[in-house]
Amino acid sequence: MQRNNPTASLAILTTGGTFEKQYCPDQNGLGFTQSGLAAWATQCRLPTNTRLETVMLVDSLDMTEDQRQTLALAVAESPEDRLIIIHGTDTMVRSADLIALHKRAEQTVVFTGAMIPASQPNSDALFNLGLAVAAAQLCPAGCYIAMSGSIWLAKDASKNHLQGRFEGTPVYLPIQN
Repeated sequence: MQRNNPTASLAILTTGGTFEKQYCPDQNGLGFTQSGLAAWATQCRLPTNTRLETVMLVDSLDMTEDQRQTLALAVAESPEDRLIIIHGTDTMVRSADLIALHKRAEQTVVFTGAMIPASQPNSDALFNLGLAVAAAQLCPAGCYIAMSGSIWLAKDASKNHLQGRFEGTPVYLPIQN
């Protein structure tokens, strides 16, 4: 799915990940049917000049190096200077490292994902998307990860699999209690 807009200043590219998974009765579990990106853009009331593109729908643990290269090419060839990439959290940092090498110098690229699919109750997906939209508009050129209320330079972030969170020194410090 792509919402073409030649005057777009922001693009959201999806690769699937947990963010995009839906319950599939024929698989008796979560899987991919079609992207929910257009519906979320409407629900979140994103600017109408936001370009949406489904690059692929895969679990990041199943993403091949060729698919990562396809994503890197999509970013490098994007006319927008501000991009958000919806991606699975397990290999998000690996993909961000590759994108950082191939993006144009003036581009701000923000990766985000979800621990619970957007289609499920108590999901963090749309919160993380909102954070990524803000980060893409406010952060200087670079490659970032926006998750759970924090923004990191991608090269400084890591996923804590036990706690289901990203860690590192945030670019913008979260509010402390």
